[in-house]
Amino acid sequence: MALGLLAFWAGLAMAALSYPSAYDWRYMTISSLLYPDRNPHGYGWGWAGLVICGICGLYWVRHGVRGDRFATASLAAGYACMALCALVPTPLFGLPKPHEILALTAFIAVCAGVTRLSFAALAVPNPPSRQTDRHRVRALAVSGLPFLPVVLAAAAQTYASHVHLPWVSLAWRAWGIPVYWSFAFWEWLGCAIYSVFLLWLAVGTSSWMLNYRR
Repeated sequence: MALGLLAFWAGLAMAALSYPSAYDWRYMTISSLLYPDRNPHGYGWGWAGLVICGICGLYWVRHGVRGDRFATASLAAGYACMALCALVPTPLFGLPKPHEILALTAFIAVCAGVTRLSFAALAVPNPPSRQTDRHRVRALAVSGLPFLPVVLAAAAQTYASHVHLPWVSLAWRAWGIPVYWSFAFWEWLGCAIYSVFLLWLAVGTSSWMLNYRR
């Protein structure tokens, strides 16, 4: 999983460096890096990062995750969609941009799986006999952090549609629109939060997995 996260961020970083113009992550979505017509010299780096991350994630779910069926199924679906993004032709089955559907599915599915596994890890006290309602509330609050960018991204997009703003772009920066209304800002922030939680789950929680299996 750590290798997959490294590939994900390295691929997107190379894609951003190869972007034809200045890339501002606050007002430009990840998909801007992945379209051949928008990023002809760097989109391959982005796709490679997504595919490698998806494959590594599937391997981790198969061999390293000891969660319940919901957590493992959600993570597996998310990483499968991530890996398929670069392999699915456009259009597909009448859908003009199937990549966007796969990306959104991966985003939400990985979020749900990370939240469930994080709660399972945090809800196990050390020692187990000291579990309290306060401990479970703290575990729920911390494990719910991955959902925060999803909710705020949806709220930002709802507001943008309500006031008839065009899709987020660098024009928003020129118009002085606050960054917290930008879908791109919350998308990137969500990926950063997922990465921190996934790295913790993959590397720093080997001890709680034994307790969770029991």
